[in-house]
Amino acid sequence: MTTFSMSPSATRAQRSAGTAYLPPSPLPDWIPRGAGLRVVRDVAVLGLDVVWLSLPVGERVVGWLGERSGVVIEDHRRPAGMCWLVPAGTAGGVRLPLWRDAGVGTALYVPGLAMCNERLRWRVRPEAGALATSAVALRAAVIAVEAVR
Repeated sequence: MTTFSMSPSATRAQRSAGTAYLPPSPLPDWIPRGAGLRVVRDVAVLGLDVVWLSLPVGERVVGWLGERSGVVIEDHRRPAGMCWLVPAGTAGGVRLPLWRDAGVGTALYVPGLAMCNERLRWRVRPEAGALATSAVALRAAVIAVEAVR
């Protein structure tokens, strides 16, 4: 799991000033640093699995996970949803009706850190901590939010 740290006070100052914050390395190369977009043609090259959830379920799961969530990409293109990165090899064995493993051969659209777009954006940005979410925690969140549906 890739992690990095940053200064919380610098982030608050930059956010209140309305300026973009670019986190320090070591972010992986597949995350664009500017306002661009990167299409990862096959998610297998990331060394992570990608899990897609529908927007309504994803909204509740983001809230349930809170600080335990890794990065989340919100994508309003068809089919609209949110994606979480989980450790490699942990998404495929999960059998939940709302859980979709974006397996080998699936493309992932990665927004740039400074990208401001309503159709594709970081819901949980990379500077928040770990890139990957525990598949166990994500699965528990999906089960929990569906139980109260």
